[in-house]
Amino acid sequence: MWMFHDNFCAPRSFLTRNLRLARFITQRRNSIIAADRQKSKKEFLDDWRKVAFALFLQLGIASSMHAEEQPSEYRLKVAFLYNFAAYTTWPNPPYHNLMLCIHGEDPFGQNLQHLQGKKINEHDILIKHTKNLMDLTDCHMVFITQSVVNEVDGIIKNLQGMPILTIADSPGAGRQGVVLNMAIKEGKVTFEANIAVAKRNGLKLSSQLLRFASEVFQ
Repeated sequence: MWMFHDNFCAPRSFLTRNLRLARFITQRRNSIIAADRQKSKKEFLDDWRKVAFALFLQLGIASSMHAEEQPSEYRLKVAFLYNFAAYTTWPNPPYHNLMLCIHGEDPFGQNLQHLQGKKINEHDILIKHTKNLMDLTDCHMVFITQSVVNEVDGIIKNLQGMPILTIADSPGAGRQGVVLNMAIKEGKVTFEANIAVAKRNGLKLSSQLLRFASEVFQ
């Protein structure tokens, strides 16, 4: 969860950031070892995969800093998509794959490649691009792009009661019923959470996730 807090600081603070990262990994390792008596081997490995992916993405962004001052907005948001999935519990966990649907014109471009081959609790992340509402019922997560923001009300109504995590990055989308809505404030990615809608759809958002939310709608 460190990536929510630090939000990939500027290049000049790269060394400081990685010292914090090292301390975080040490603390995380100790907490995982202490809790391992109560955890299965699978849960133990899942925790470490989350830390490993965060480190992988951090190093990938750092290597590109020579070409650009800071990672693009949607590269940052890809990291948030991963964490949103990692800290959400579905009422009926996916059998094999976790389907992330990008609804509307794709703003992520090549940045989505960072999710390819990654796992959430042993489930492979699959990415699907959709433009038809009828295709959304097979998704576990739906990112509603700004190109279809005028359709938010219809999308929410169509998915009402279904265990589907809706995500957007459009002003006001959280109040309209999108479960997690991202924004950029002072160069950092923030998000608001609509836990009332999440509960109605059978989704549970981790308290570890919610404590980083800029606003929570209940």
